[in-house]
Amino acid sequence: MSKAKPIQIMDTTLRDGHQCLIATRLRTEDMLPIAEKIDRVGYAAVEMWGGATFDAAIRYLKEDPWERIRELKKCMPRTPFQMLLRGQNLVGYRHYADDVVERFIDRAIANGINILRIFDALNDFRNLKTSIKAALKYGGKVEGTFCYTISPVHNHALFVEMAKRLEDMGSDAICVKDMAGLLSPYAAFDLIGKLKKAVSVPIHLHSHDTGAMAVSTCLKAIEAGVDIVDTAISSLASGTSHPPVETIVSILKGGKHDPQFDLTLLAEIADYFREVRKKYKEFESDYTGVDPNVLIYQIPGGMTSNLTMQLSEQKSLHRMREVLDEVPKVREDFGFPPLVTPMSQIVGTQATLNVLTGDRYKVITTETKNYLKGLYGKPPAPINEMVRKKAVGDEAPILCRPADLLAPEMDRSKEELKEISDNIEHIISYAIFPNVTREFFRKTQGPVKEAHLPSSEEAPSSEVPPLLAPTEYNVKVHGETFHIKVGGVGHPVEGGKPYFIYVDGQLEEVIVESLLEVVPSAEGKIDVRVGGRSTLPKSVHDGDVTTPMPGVVVAIKVKVGDTVTAGDTVLIVEAMKMQSEVHTSISGIVKAIYVAEGERVNPDEVLVEIRPNP
Repeated sequence: MSKAKPIQIMDTTLRDGHQCLIATRLRTEDMLPIAEKIDRVGYAAVEMWGGATFDAAIRYLKEDPWERIRELKKCMPRTPFQMLLRGQNLVGYRHYADDVVERFIDRAIANGINILRIFDALNDFRNLKTSIKAALKYGGKVEGTFCYTISPVHNHALFVEMAKRLEDMGSDAICVKDMAGLLSPYAAFDLIGKLKKAVSVPIHLHSHDTGAMAVSTCLKAIEAGVDIVDTAISSLASGTSHPPVETIVSILKGGKHDPQFDLTLLAEIADYFREVRKKYKEFESDYTGVDPNVLIYQIPGGMTSNLTMQLSEQKSLHRMREVLDEVPKVREDFGFPPLVTPMSQIVGTQATLNVLTGDRYKVITTETKNYLKGLYGKPPAPINEMVRKKAVGDEAPILCRPADLLAPEMDRSKEELKEISDNIEHIISYAIFPNVTREFFRKTQGPVKEAHLPSSEEAPSSEVPPLLAPTEYNVKVHGETFHIKVGGVGHPVEGGKPYFIYVDGQLEEVIVESLLEVVPSAEGKIDVRVGGRSTLPKSVHDGDVTTPMPGVVVAIKVKVGDTVTAGDTVLIVEAMKMQSEVHTSISGIVKAIYVAEGERVNPDEVLVEIRPNP
């Protein structure tokens, strides 16, 4: 049993709380007005960075994530800042070279991050070596983390051994990361009790409330001697988020574990976020509430909200249950990895593709292939060999630490970005998310690099006019600014053509009788003109290359006149944050390219035209 001591509490509202409930869309401008009051609560730390917030800030909010640390630090000088770091994946979805890992951690700590919660999605601690060493080198506190999950190959004895290894690696604290809310109260009591006997550093419990167990789980963990628990303010708590701080504080009030927080102050913070949350209503979904079925599909809270948004963009939200049913099947095929980023994205996206294409593993993302090759590390259990061969053929799996195969990346990123910025933080952002970062600069600082459009020699014929780049602008309504992106059109339907318009990143499909071109004038006004981009031709030949999923073209691997062989990669399309190679089904010559990098495309549109050799 635990000694009498107040429980320490970390607040997740500014990171994981909104990541789980409103798809990581909370803007810095809505954090700053309440930051000073959060600073007064007495939290052990505030988690306000890392995880999906870095990507979302650049990709969707057009904010500099580094600036968020600095701005919040000005308002919160007393409370330590904590971030979530995915080991060798940092805040991305692949492994990065050691030089990128070290520079990222250096700058994170220099900007104000005090504690780094470091984990690996496979619990492969070879992938934590560089990040833990760098965090200690630059003066950060390391919270070594193992991902709690339930499977035929995971048990408490294994988790205790993991905790011992993390302590030996230099961790200042150990975190039990229950990202899907699978840890039951009595299991928590047993696990925390065993951990307290096995290691000497503090134990921190991170649990989600998806199955409505988190409050009870935290209380039993406190009874067993846990040192720190995670909560969120009530107006951004519960469901796929975390237990409400007010509830935990009220239950413990007057007892030996009472943190002695001011409930009136917490109520003021809750009222603030209750109002702010209304601004993000479009990012809410029916799948972020209590769902005991999480014990079956095991998707973490942040992935649930983002998967909901991604399926909405595919116009397939009604198939969410099919996707959730497919997730445990894919997970078993993949060797029972814990479902935490990036594995939750890899497994979740692959499950989505399996459902939407109607053919399991017909389309396999680049990330899935890399995982099955061993580029993410060692899976907890053997991978389904039939699936692995379908993805990578007879290629031998990688057995070494994956990052040992990576050449340094910082110098190359610096060179590629030199005409745009020499700021070290911009270079790091680019190294992690090159395409997203270039798009960020283009939208926030004007044109960066013109997208490639087909030249007159590449244009297929007068029947299909050259493509126009998507048009973007801001519209202010009742004092609130909306970012509008006109993304293109689809195939003709009754009543007109579907015109794809993105409002703050969310897809809206509008049927219009004629095409419209929306152009911001020099005076800042909006001109709407009849005409504009024509729809791409519909696939009718075997050599017409199409994408199985709506997405964005991130790379074109061929040029007009190239000779290709059946199976060659022609394009890379990004959908749901994962990249998929698009192949040619026939051998022949590239006759036409109808798209440019950065352009949104839809299924059945011809992207590249390939015809057999004469």
